[in-house]
Amino acid sequence: MSSEPGTLDWNLATDSSSFLIINNIMAGLTKLNNKLELENNLAEDWYFVEGENQIIFKIKKGVLWSDNVELKSYHFIDSWERLLNPNTAADYAYFLFDIKNAKEYNSGKIKNFRKVGVRAIDDYTIEINLKTKKSYFPSLMSFMSTFPIRKDLIDIYGESWIKIKNLVTLGPFEMIEKKNNSYMIFKDKSGKKIKIIINENSTSSLAMFENGQLDILDGGGIPLLEIPYLQSKGIINTNNQFRNNYIGFNVNKKPFDDPEIRRAFMLAINKEIFESILQNTVSATNSWIPKGMIGNNKYINLYDPKKAKEIINGKSLKDTKIKFLFPESGNNRLIAEVLQSMWKENLNINVDIQGLEWKVYLSTLDSDRPNMFRAGWAADYPDPHNFMNLFTCKSGNNETGWCDKAYDELIRKSSNEINEKKRVKYYDKAQEILIYKENVIIPLYESNQIFLKSDRLKKFEYSKMGIINFSDLNLRN
Repeated sequence: MSSEPGTLDWNLATDSSSFLIINNIMAGLTKLNNKLELENNLAEDWYFVEGENQIIFKIKKGVLWSDNVELKSYHFIDSWERLLNPNTAADYAYFLFDIKNAKEYNSGKIKNFRKVGVRAIDDYTIEINLKTKKSYFPSLMSFMSTFPIRKDLIDIYGESWIKIKNLVTLGPFEMIEKKNNSYMIFKDKSGKKIKIIINENSTSSLAMFENGQLDILDGGGIPLLEIPYLQSKGIINTNNQFRNNYIGFNVNKKPFDDPEIRRAFMLAINKEIFESILQNTVSATNSWIPKGMIGNNKYINLYDPKKAKEIINGKSLKDTKIKFLFPESGNNRLIAEVLQSMWKENLNINVDIQGLEWKVYLSTLDSDRPNMFRAGWAADYPDPHNFMNLFTCKSGNNETGWCDKAYDELIRKSSNEINEKKRVKYYDKAQEILIYKENVIIPLYESNQIFLKSDRLKKFEYSKMGIINFSDLNLRN
């Protein structure tokens, strides 16, 4: 890993690094296999109640936490109350807004959690009452934010409950050792150990791989200039991902409170340059919904520096200071510098770029959001709703500050629609608002997962969500 996970608190985690760890030390009611098929996990069975907007989950009996306490229904209810509680300020609270009164409880309109549409019928049965039937809802139960918690331990240890000496989990692996900004070690019940090295220096990481100190090296640990050589040797592996990269505007901060200025900054970017710079490991895109999902659109290239300059010349931007924030890891600084150069050349505007360590970057987006920021989104579940829902008014992960009722209504309608063609029409209209009328974000490119794998390992692949299941990692005989 090129940086520490943001947090191991699964109700609060928002980044893919955290999900990689949490997905292996914890578990949800359901899970997605490598073919993106939904399977039972902690649930023995689940079903929609006929004629009702209701789901029943039956939990497996005899599942034990790492301290030998049996998993019960209320561990899930406790987790969902904590996720939705406004005092938790969880970015992913909106994941449960399909549940009756969940949104109202999160906003403070309802104070009593018992009015939210979830309850434990008994120790092994959970009833969930939805506002309307959502076919994708069981998939949400495979995502880290919805995993069960031990409220009794959180009450005892407070924020320290995620420290290794206090952490109690129920996934296939336990974390047995951790040294900040250095490494983490995990072990399963058979005794198999997995060690993750944390190293932000890609040159050093590649050297470690070549010296046999690493069995897997992901794209963040591969120096950009080494990719052609590694490709020529045929040792780079590539997995397609549901992962998009974008520029977000803070629409509540000048000068980007003006959608025309946002449009000018979009028109000034030649996205195809990134395919060349990043050694064809990415694909330029003008669609927010990625390839392989319904609603992906092959919009025309919008690069038009002449039009961009005309827009800017009609605005008063003299002495306006603009800051562009990005996470300081991998090739992100190079990308920021290329964008900075294009905006200077095509708009004659100086943009101050700032890179921050991953945890600081995430907290800054919440506490002191700049004019612009660069971010990415990897699918939490394989449905376009996961991408489009990101920019609704109540989404905790919407860092733009933008809120549009017409957009939200289209997303609501698409989530209620079963007919695929009708869903695509809703998504088309929504993307047109998001990207072309309001210019809230600039989709840049879709990323593939590239990685190196040592000969010691049997075959394995990342999932389309960029996750490695440690259980799939095995040495050759």
